[in-house]
Amino acid sequence: MKDRFYLACTRDSVGGNMAFHCIKGEGYSTNIDKAETYTREAAQRAWEMGRSIDLPVSADHIDALAVWRVDHQYIPNENTLISGCTEYVAFIKGQWNGNDVYWLTDTLPSDQFLRARIFSHPDTSDGRLVWMPFSLADSQKRRTFDMANYNPRSMTTGAGIIKPDYIKRSGRRKDNPKSRWNCPTCGRISWQDNPYDFEGCRDVKCEDWKQKYFY
Repeated sequence: MKDRFYLACTRDSVGGNMAFHCIKGEGYSTNIDKAETYTREAAQRAWEMGRSIDLPVSADHIDALAVWRVDHQYIPNENTLISGCTEYVAFIKGQWNGNDVYWLTDTLPSDQFLRARIFSHPDTSDGRLVWMPFSLADSQKRRTFDMANYNPRSMTTGAGIIKPDYIKRSGRRKDNPKSRWNCPTCGRISWQDNPYDFEGCRDVKCEDWKQKYFY
């Protein structure tokens, strides 16, 4: 295992894509090639001193599972035809995974650009599609990582990163699914499933709230 890690920011994910801290602290990006690379020691320190939304991940694992996608903000969103071009691709208008377009493939549409089918001639009669030269779309592809493929055991703790104590403590805390109420008569605390209507005081001796609020 190489001593290479990226620092993901789970708050800034876009669609299914994991976002990473950029080189020199210049924000966050889903483009893996813009991600800062950390040593194991630096990644450990960043997690211990950082926020719960920051997550060290093995760069080797991320690189191995990277897929090429294209952000609709960097390509034309209307048909672009070039005289003499014999290689076209098409994506579905108005459908995105985050910002990434879905390409026509040999089977079902996919947001993975390498699956895009290359056509010798565009069929512009279907208004639901946007056509452009393959070379134009290819110039804007970028490497991304699907968050659904993240495995914490192999990509973080299994790669040599130790989970900080504050993360362990937060994982042990359980949110109470019930709602807290104070009896309007005696003030005693009651916990109940119904968050909208007070269902009764826990004190069996307290009957005044029924007389006051229901009769």
